[in-house]
Amino acid sequence: MKNLWVVKPKPLISPKIRLLCFAYAGGGTSVYHSWKDKLPNYVELNIVQLPGRGTHFSQKPIDNMGNLVADLMPNIENILQGKYIIFGHSLGSRIAFEVVRQAMLIGLSPPLHFFASGSLSPGTVCTDKKLYDLPADEFIKELKEINGTPDEVLSNKQFMELLLPTIRADFKIAAQYRFNDSFLIPSPITVISGKNDSLSICKLQMWEKYFTKCKIIMCEGGHFFIDEYPDQVISIVKEVVALKALDLA
Repeated sequence: MKNLWVVKPKPLISPKIRLLCFAYAGGGTSVYHSWKDKLPNYVELNIVQLPGRGTHFSQKPIDNMGNLVADLMPNIENILQGKYIIFGHSLGSRIAFEVVRQAMLIGLSPPLHFFASGSLSPGTVCTDKKLYDLPADEFIKELKEINGTPDEVLSNKQFMELLLPTIRADFKIAAQYRFNDSFLIPSPITVISGKNDSLSICKLQMWEKYFTKCKIIMCEGGHFFIDEYPDQVISIVKEVVALKALDLA
């Protein structure tokens, strides 16, 4: 049976490293699809596809972090049993953190490296208003302000009627999730942010309490720098991947 939770644009038989990627709220696999031709040939790109999008569209979106991760874990356990690197953007970083935390709780190994891109830390409260509860017209207006969804999509009423439940579910997770406990993942983390994003260095530094080593990199662009300037992000990832591959040689 096909695994609808993970898309592999270029499957490898025996990859040295698997890169597991998580998109931002409302995002799908297209956020990372172009990476397949830019990564080293020993890295297999694995993109998480949550319910309500892509080939997973027919499944009802999940609006609770615990339920989402519980359903996701059995579908990515084979990846987590090998040598892997995590990359998440915005909400995707926090989902990825929960995935790794749950993996370690059941005795699986931590990632070789963790990338948190454009994201608050797990213990930081999301101060945005509860957008997910707004009427459709107001919600779409807020999405335009955030500037992460193309105008041609937002202006297509029929298309938005299909997409809104998925986007609302993601925004609800983002608004309600917070991890208050102590938990150390014995991996290094690279925290990436856009120079024009609203996230302060202070907030970015809050990721370091969950990892053994933390490096912060500021990129050109705003919150969606991963879409605006993808090559600078891929360059950062490739540098880390190359070093990890040497360690495994």
